[in-house]
Amino acid sequence: MPFDRIRASAPALLVLFLHVALGTACAARETESPIIEFVEPAAEVRSEGALRVATANMWGVSVLGFDWAREIDARFEALAERLARNEPRIDVVLIQEAWKDSARRALLTDPRLADRFPYRVDIATRPGGAGLVVLSRIPLEAARFHRYRAQGNCLKFWEGDCLSGKGVAFVRARIGDRSVWIGNTHLIACYAPDETAPGSCDEDDPNGLDRWHQLEELRQVISDLVGDDPILVAGDFNFTRSSRYYAHMQASTPESVGTPMKDSMADAPGRFDWTEAGEATDAGGGLDFIWMRSGKDLRWHAQRPVRAIFEEPVELPSGESMPLSDHPILAGEFCLVPSEDPGHACVSSRASTRDPSP
Repeated sequence: MPFDRIRASAPALLVLFLHVALGTACAARETESPIIEFVEPAAEVRSEGALRVATANMWGVSVLGFDWAREIDARFEALAERLARNEPRIDVVLIQEAWKDSARRALLTDPRLADRFPYRVDIATRPGGAGLVVLSRIPLEAARFHRYRAQGNCLKFWEGDCLSGKGVAFVRARIGDRSVWIGNTHLIACYAPDETAPGSCDEDDPNGLDRWHQLEELRQVISDLVGDDPILVAGDFNFTRSSRYYAHMQASTPESVGTPMKDSMADAPGRFDWTEAGEATDAGGGLDFIWMRSGKDLRWHAQRPVRAIFEEPVELPSGESMPLSDHPILAGEFCLVPSEDPGHACVSSRASTRDPSP
């Protein structure tokens, strides 16, 4: 989270400084295995062939009891209310920056969500916690968490990244008669002098190499976990479509981290395994993406283009209003089809990723 968006008080900074000086602030490099919580729904949960996934960076930055973001509890309450409407219908919600304990626990225990999302995974180990939460309507069979080795510079405690323990959470969801892995991740933020300048977060960002390491680590962990099986990965990647990190994510065989970044994509491979689900739409394209990687025998098809949801502002008790988050909440609808069946009913039933219709 860039410093100019952090609302930190002087006492908060003092406490953080003391924790850094004592060596207790940086997030641990290991974590306990995540636990799948199950809340008995009132009605039977049935999984179908389609998979509807949403990703939401909720700007819930809170460290050591101090909020660094505005109105966290009110915005998390608004998220719960909107998810309870079931419009649009979502099967799996991937949340990032759920660092404030009270807001996160209120969301996870909200009775309105018991029927909608009876399966929950909360990655919130101390110190820092990864800030990742998964809510699921459909059954979850397993969960994994991997904390990235590269965590940023803890001496720059005002950036907050090394305090957060960023990583990737995986859940294995049951869709019909198949099981599929889904990943939820958050990469290190950009702190270039001018983040909006083209290529700035590639060339001028002091955290650029850490993000590069995290991206390589993400892809290696996925390869080790799922092999040739399909997977969806979504979250806040902290790079844009114009970034070479984006091309690095797409590449069939990523370049070695030892290759200088400015030269690493000069000879990018011609075959791509990863596809950004919203690449032909205006949704995403900022820092948040939903990525598809097909498998040896099954391939992903996006039935609807990725789109922004929950765009209405949150009304505050003061009479003011503000967005639900400082990131768009993105949603997409997917299905798995046999690789050798281009005429599968799923492919022709809805708009493809290159159809901008809602």
